[in-house]
Amino acid sequence: MKIGILTYHRAHNYGAMLQAYALRTYLQAQGHEVEFIDYWPTGHAKEYNWLRSIKGHTQRERCVYLLYLVLTAIRRAFRIHKFEKFRELYLQLPSQPRYTQYGATINESYDLVIVGSDQIWRNHCTTLEHIGFDPVYFCQTLNHPAHCATYAASMGVIRMSDSEEKQLKQYLSCFSSLSVREKTLLQKLAELGFESTLVCDPTLLLSKEQWNTLLPKKRFRNAPYVLYYEMTQSGVSRQYAQIVAKEHHCELLIISATLHTIWRSNELTNIGPIELIHAIRDAEFVVSTSFHGTAFSVIFEKQFISMGARNNSDRIQTLLTQINIPDHYTAIPPVAYTPIDIDAAHKKLETYTHHSKQYINAIQQ
Repeated sequence: MKIGILTYHRAHNYGAMLQAYALRTYLQAQGHEVEFIDYWPTGHAKEYNWLRSIKGHTQRERCVYLLYLVLTAIRRAFRIHKFEKFRELYLQLPSQPRYTQYGATINESYDLVIVGSDQIWRNHCTTLEHIGFDPVYFCQTLNHPAHCATYAASMGVIRMSDSEEKQLKQYLSCFSSLSVREKTLLQKLAELGFESTLVCDPTLLLSKEQWNTLLPKKRFRNAPYVLYYEMTQSGVSRQYAQIVAKEHHCELLIISATLHTIWRSNELTNIGPIELIHAIRDAEFVVSTSFHGTAFSVIFEKQFISMGARNNSDRIQTLLTQINIPDHYTAIPPVAYTPIDIDAAHKKLETYTHHSKQYINAIQQ
């Protein structure tokens, strides 16, 4: 079977690239011919243009921001290079996407098109030029008829007008099967009259052993360390990570999506997707404000706490509820840490992923 995947496969975001790799790898292991439908409109690309942020600001604010760009330029260039190397080596994609026009007609022919994962159904600020649902991610622009289904589709924070809700119902009707990543979207689709299945993020479809094939055997650091992975900035979470590191008598390593003007020796700001999961694998303990920081902590059977994700916490809470450790996401630092029963959580994860793989098997029929 020839399968096309529509997702955010070119985003300079750890989770976006890793989930894309995982879904394609899982489907290829089942003997299918699988490729990404290489749609990446210029609006997406412009979101990674650092100079766009100076628009609409005062001259002083623009000067401060330009100084920030200068001070972080080298580290930013190294990180971008790491993402581009991952795209080239592991996603096997050229430097330039095939489809760059918003709403482009997809000319390839597929037996099955799978839409997802990631927040491909965001209806606000999907690109800089367009606000609303992108018809491409609803299989509205396929030039050749194909069986269409979703896998772990996400909308992020759900908000829409009456007209957008009407349009969403129209778009969803083209899918023969719907699966989502968060309970809130599952409930929203039910309100709209659509049955969907809750499935795991694609990264969880691959085992610890499969992810380890990408990683060096040697430890990320020789000395023990606690890892703080910060996708959403949270001073409270960072302070808690410092406390945990002291309790474990470990160094604190920090991986942050934000580049700070002053370089700190324990902040790893220029690493790529492979190094991220390498760092999670070898940590003594993980504190994270990221969904995929949580997911890989689960995969590598770490003791961890997730916190500070704010509006993005639903997907974390959905995952942790499925593996029966919902208390390991918290908005505030816990008074006392309750260790995870790794074996029990792993058994729950096996059930969750088995259910998700059954869904994939069903849409291939």
